[in-house]
Amino acid sequence: MTPSRTWWPRLHLFELLDQRWYPAPLRDHCTNYLATIAQRMGIFDAVAPLLLRGLEAGGTDTVVDLGSGGGGPLPRLCDSLEREQGRRVRVLQSDLFPNEQARQRATATGAEYLEQPVDAMRVPAELRGMRTMFNALHHFRPEEARAVLADAQARGVPIGVFEVVERSPKGVISSLFIPLLVLAFTPMLRPLTLPRLFFTYAVPLLPLAIFWDGLVSTLRAHRPEELRRMTQSLTREGYTWEVGVAHKPGKPPVTYVLGLPASSTASNGRRG
Repeated sequence: MTPSRTWWPRLHLFELLDQRWYPAPLRDHCTNYLATIAQRMGIFDAVAPLLLRGLEAGGTDTVVDLGSGGGGPLPRLCDSLEREQGRRVRVLQSDLFPNEQARQRATATGAEYLEQPVDAMRVPAELRGMRTMFNALHHFRPEEARAVLADAQARGVPIGVFEVVERSPKGVISSLFIPLLVLAFTPMLRPLTLPRLFFTYAVPLLPLAIFWDGLVSTLRAHRPEELRRMTQSLTREGYTWEVGVAHKPGKPPVTYVLGLPASSTASNGRRG
């Protein structure tokens, strides 16, 4: 279980990926890197049972992923659900800044990536299914994060929000290794272009940019006790909220928020 101690207040410093002026090639590289890390390292493997619970509660086989960036871990998680549970899942990925390269990768994995921008605080009513967010809630200030959750509740659809970034000394120390990880994982990215190699190894602009955003992410992260207060303010009949930390051996702990329509009240989930 994550310690309840809050080491310092949440600091909403700027992340490069949030800036509209941030050059698209740099944005695409950063989101591609983050998606590759999530997929190759399986850092969200612990949440597969939570994803299944949300699908069952919503009576759906569709996942609407918000803030998808370069893609994320859903292809890996859906493969796991099909292999272990026999459950085939349709994946709709979306982002406020749609990514053409991510759309091509999504198509290659059997997912769909929407061309139009999607605001996670005001998701179009026609996008029905279980909503998910992976390492994206920290981009939102507390009142905005609450709006993301409230919008799902108002539509009566399940939502799962999952974060591996952690506002703690451990999280800050872990972020110091990000430049080394960028150097190690860049050869696995596709397409592997000369500019990408140049700005990674010759002029390390990309490792430094990803490091900055990673460090700021840990300072922005919402801690479990803050998320519990947030969801308690949303309590209403017919919809339940669960906040916890999911664990799997060999993988990092994942802080999660799971919102479930009334049909889920009989579910027995593990709380952290």
